[in-house]
Amino acid sequence: MVANEVEKNGFSAKKPEKEEDLMDLAGGEGPWQRWIFVVAVLCALPDASHNMAMSFFAPNLDHWCSRPPNVNVSVEEWKAVAVPPNNTHCSRYKFLNYTNVQEDQFKNTTFEGTLGCDSWEYDDSVYKSTVLSQFNLVCDREWLISLSKSVFIAGYFLSATVFGYLADKFGRRPIIAMCNAIALLSAIISMFSTSFLMFAVTRFFIAAGVTGLDNITYVLMMEIISRKYRSAYGIGVSFGWVLGYLCLPGIAWLFRHWIYMQIALTLPFIILLSNWWLLPESPRWLLAHGKTEKAMKIIERAAKRNGFDVSEHKLKEVISKTTKAHEAESEKVNILQLFKPGLWQKTVIILYL
Repeated sequence: MVANEVEKNGFSAKKPEKEEDLMDLAGGEGPWQRWIFVVAVLCALPDASHNMAMSFFAPNLDHWCSRPPNVNVSVEEWKAVAVPPNNTHCSRYKFLNYTNVQEDQFKNTTFEGTLGCDSWEYDDSVYKSTVLSQFNLVCDREWLISLSKSVFIAGYFLSATVFGYLADKFGRRPIIAMCNAIALLSAIISMFSTSFLMFAVTRFFIAAGVTGLDNITYVLMMEIISRKYRSAYGIGVSFGWVLGYLCLPGIAWLFRHWIYMQIALTLPFIILLSNWWLLPESPRWLLAHGKTEKAMKIIERAAKRNGFDVSEHKLKEVISKTTKAHEAESEKVNILQLFKPGLWQKTVIILYL
């Protein structure tokens, strides 16, 4: 009675097993899956490093008002005498009646009041060039650093909403390639930024591209692994984030110019262009879109790589069951369903976290 009721409503009590049987035919877990896992880890690495890059692109640098062109004194003398005590380095004393002041005359120069800086000098003992010094992100422009980080997170949000939908519609593989290309081109353009606005816009698209690259590769990996291995593989991909964070300080120490640092952070995107040739399409996505023959070829290739023998008859039988299960539960869904009664509270909490 219960079984009949379940079948009548379009569900199958055996569905999880039918779903898992698909990749179990290819071994479930083996060299083929491990290779895709390595690619997923490599895709997570630039996601982490670009996420934290602004900490090194715009570090907390000592800065002070620039010396007037006709004041020929050392930095130390200038900072000691011209910068008011307990100052935020955003103003300096106003000079009275000076012409080509030399260092030995500087202490006797007359000052009257203060005025705001119109340009700055920066401590370059550690970093030779930064985004902060290039675009003067200090004093009344310091808030732009936080804005650039918010813009980056906005790119994350775009990626999660738009590229996830596109990956479901057009396939994992082409959208992975597209996201990688977006991240690569945006990172290259950012090196030629002539204004903070241009830099912030490129950061937005870097975030969108690298997040799509990371997330969709992760989804692809999870779709080609048997259920019992998914937790281990899912946690293991986090190693890419750890590695990205660990490498970033070393890259910043090695390259003291922010553009050279950006070049180093961009290299993984060039390597990952090979994903177009190395990554397969998800067999589950292919089956869900009626591309049975392509799905069969990928599963057969995976089985061969893993050392498994799979009969064509058995493969067709399992694919038929899996396809019927997909059709039985097919339902049009959209993002608005996350905000339906009984679910919207959890959605809001997760978005806040």
